[in-house]
Amino acid sequence: MSADERQVCQDLFGDGVCERDESGLRLIILPMVNLPAGCTPDQSMGIYVASPFAGYESRLFLEAPIRLRSGVVPQTTTQVLCGRTMYAASIQGVSASLPVHQAVLAHLSRYEEAA
Repeated sequence: MSADERQVCQDLFGDGVCERDESGLRLIILPMVNLPAGCTPDQSMGIYVASPFAGYESRLFLEAPIRLRSGVVPQTTTQVLCGRTMYAASIQGVSASLPVHQAVLAHLSRYEEAA
């Protein structure tokens, strides 16, 4: 991740955004992800997988399953990443080639659309 991209991510997701490699996956640690209005919780720590993984182009994992404004909890899968159990909704079609902040925002927009 370039210095400019890291700064944009820190502006959006808090100080401490960092990149790690785990089992060949490019992981971006996001200290604070603000979820769309009406979602519960409204904030979560996140890990963005900027690599193809388990049949997805990219994945956004959060600390807990997300309840949408409608009360529905989308189907989620769990994965241990960086020693933490994380949860991801089934969201297809977000390219890992996008800049990190754009990809994360694209994942979050799907929660808003589904709400």
